Amino acid sequence: MPPMIPHDLLTTAAQAAGHDDGGDFTMMFNTVLVVGITVFILIRQFTTREVNNRMYFWIAILIARGCVPPGPSRLTAAGLSFFAAAMVISVIFGWLRAATMPMWKDGTGRVFRKGGGMTLLLWALTVVVRLGLGLVAEAGFGEPFNIDALWMGMGVTLAAQQWVMVRRGASALPVRAAAAAPAAAGG
Repeated sequence: MPPMIPHDLLTTAAQAAGHDDGGDFTMMFNTVLVVGITVFILIRQFTTREVNNRMYFWIAILIARGCVPPGPSRLTAAGLSFFAAAMVISVIFGWLRAATMPMWKDGTGRVFRKGGGMTLLLWALTVVVRLGLGLVAEAGFGEPFNIDALWMGMGVTLAAQQWVMVRRGASALPVRAAAAAPAAAGG
């Protein structure tokens, strides 16, 4: 199966995202890229998808981008504390989404998942809590907004979610009725 996004496009986007000159264009490009990848991933959360290791590709991109200098937080006690809290929150919400997402096996043993109302609620709470934490960090402690922390947080929450779903899928899940299996495979 050919890649969904051509390699040269990914390379160009990665080079532009990795070049952080602190200017308005860079901030806007990074924001649009974060939002674009997030929307892409979120839409896929609510469509029937096979649970496999392919999601780790997107997770790796998000986490790697979060590590690009200047990094996901300032090296201050407050900056590192808020960053650590944000990562813990990301893991917790990733685990909760994965634990509540409906999953099933088809007749061949492939595992599928499709998010529903609880998944949407937990994604909304993830965003609200993370933005609230960022607001407290900036307003109360003078820690500036850092888009790298958003990249990192999205990668971490998806990594936690994917890790739990892969483990859930390995356990014995019920086989969904034969009528549902073709719909699940067609996505």
